[in-house]
Amino acid sequence: MIRIEHLTFSVGTFAISDVSLHVAAGEYFVLLGPTGSGKTLLVECLCGLNRIASGRILLGGSDVTRLEPRLRGLGYLPQDYALFPHMTVRRNIAFGLHNRPVPAALSRPRVDDLMERLGVAHLADRLPAKLSGGEKQRVALARALAVGPQVLLLDEPVSALDESTRDGLCRLLKQLQRDTQTTTIHVCHNFAEMLAVADRVGIIHQGRILQVGTPQEILQHPRDTLVARFVQAGNLFSARAHSEGSWVRLECSDAIELCAARQDCACADGEVTVMVRPENIRLGSVRPQNPPPHTTILEGSLTDVVDLGPVVKVQVACRGAVEFLVTLGKREYSDLRLAPRQQVFLAIAAEDVHVMKKD
Repeated sequence: MIRIEHLTFSVGTFAISDVSLHVAAGEYFVLLGPTGSGKTLLVECLCGLNRIASGRILLGGSDVTRLEPRLRGLGYLPQDYALFPHMTVRRNIAFGLHNRPVPAALSRPRVDDLMERLGVAHLADRLPAKLSGGEKQRVALARALAVGPQVLLLDEPVSALDESTRDGLCRLLKQLQRDTQTTTIHVCHNFAEMLAVADRVGIIHQGRILQVGTPQEILQHPRDTLVARFVQAGNLFSARAHSEGSWVRLECSDAIELCAARQDCACADGEVTVMVRPENIRLGSVRPQNPPPHTTILEGSLTDVVDLGPVVKVQVACRGAVEFLVTLGKREYSDLRLAPRQQVFLAIAAEDVHVMKKD
């Protein structure tokens, strides 16, 4: 549905450089990156609000690179919502339909249905100044959906909301997208927000797409350390890799060695960066008996515990200065009955050790 080919656009000293990307029909695609990475600029290029220097934009197979925004068949929810202050909620939502050949007999039921589904029907006659942030967001989303767009572009749609409202709205966004099968690009910088909605995700940094994949592909197999840090890898170590048949032995600092499957390694020998996600480490108060082949067993001391409600993050020091972050479920943590400075054992399976080229 969406194909971007070698797009380049610059403003001041910042540039989106040679970006190529495709989003399948009916897909919920998240563009994830830190503030100032070029997310909004790229979406504005898709909308036609920015005239690109080079490259092409195709929607549904049609080249729309030079088309005016109103002719692109897009629904757009800007970061500031951009509601018309002098129009009621109903008139804001219906605004886009006035410029389309939609009879009033059809447009009013469409607006009514969207207001009902988005929970703003009781606000139909209010002006935007009388709405909360969450209510404004829902009205702006209804307005974007009212025109029945081929593609929906959402720029930081829930960033201004509190956590509980944000989670509920993410569920609603995903449900609406499933119901309508609207191809959607959702811009955000929040890792948990991405996980809540994405079919696929693209990591953008300094105007370049670093990696595209499913959330699990990005989480478990980041292409480089920049992506790994952004997706909260948790445990990143420098190491020297040594090939040993179908396995790779990894020498870290303080005589700590890990093992990885060779097919999961970006390079077989030499200096590398090793990633082990906190949720992939098994922790216990006794040494594991008969672990699977090539499982690394480490003994350490519990140095810190952070209770985050549904999960608990613990820090374990192994052989001096090397520390591992481990994520446990609340029940799992309670069952272990851990105490500060307690001796514990870590079990790390070879398939959970991801090896990347050294920066």
